[in-house]
Amino acid sequence: MHLKAVRRPSPDYTSREYWNGLIKMSLSKFFILCVLNERGMHGYEITRAVERTTEGCCSPSEGALYPVLHEFESGGYVTARTENVNGRERKIYELTAKGRQAFAVASSAWLDVAGCLGGSCKPAKGKRQSC
Repeated sequence: MHLKAVRRPSPDYTSREYWNGLIKMSLSKFFILCVLNERGMHGYEITRAVERTTEGCCSPSEGALYPVLHEFESGGYVTARTENVNGRERKIYELTAKGRQAFAVASSAWLDVAGCLGGSCKPAKGKRQSC
C-alpha cells in the first residue's frame, strides 16, 4: 500500500491573522504557566485568568487549553488533583517545582524577545535587523 502525502498550502506570511494566531498560540502556553504560578485552578478558571491577565488578548479555548495541560502534566510541569466543588468534580492543576522553573525560564525568554521587538527589530529600509 502506497500512501500519498497530502500537501498543505503554504501559510500566507503577509496575513495578520497568521501572525496573530502564531503569537497567541505561543503566548497561551506562557500565560497558562503564569496564572498557575499564582495558585492552582481548574480549567475554566485558568481560561478566565488568562483572559484577565492579557486583557482579552489571549483566551485559550477548551480545545486548546486541555491538550496544553495534558502536555504539561505528562512533562511533570503540573500536577492534577480532583476536587469536589458544589457537587461537581473538577480537576485542579498546580505547578510543580519544574513548572515554576519553566515559568521563570519562559519569563526571561519572553522579556528578551519583548526587548528586541521594542528596540532593535524595527523595520528599516534596505537594512536587515537582527535580534
